Amino acid sequence: MKKNKGTSIKYKNEDIGEIKTLFLITGIIVLIAVGLYFITNLVAERKNKAEELPEPEISYVDVVLGEMFDKPMDEYYVFAFSVLDSKANKFFNLMSNYEKTDDPTWVYFADLNLIFNRFASSEESNPKPTHPTEIRINEVALFHIKGGKVHKFYEDITEIEKVLS
Repeated sequence: MKKNKGTSIKYKNEDIGEIKTLFLITGIIVLIAVGLYFITNLVAERKNKAEELPEPEISYVDVVLGEMFDKPMDEYYVFAFSVLDSKANKFFNLMSNYEKTDDPTWVYFADLNLIFNRFASSEESNPKPTHPTEIRINEVALFHIKGGKVHKFYEDITEIEKVLS
């Protein structure tokens, strides 16, 4: 019996071709996996940068109306209005100018849009609340607090301007 040398070479070429194909497919799969790894890291880094929260700040000017009577000073004002009000810039300017006067009384600001202050928004104002649950404000109000109680109450804009001038 004679062996055919051509058949043996043919099998070797087919085996080598299959091994090359196997390495090629394995290489492609590895490249895809490495690429997905780096893309995932890149996306995760961007997401982490986007989700970085600003440094928390303590505000010594803003107040929650529920704590309006609990401030450490004996005398101060609480100016309550909505920052979405068309006159909000005017109110902020009033506060800013008042703070520049000689020896101003401390003024706290209460935003009526804050979820914690929404309970106070009402059709009718309560000029003499004795407890935070009794606070009622119709659009804008300035409370003059003395000794932990409402000393004076202003809701007319011209009166508020006079007090903060």
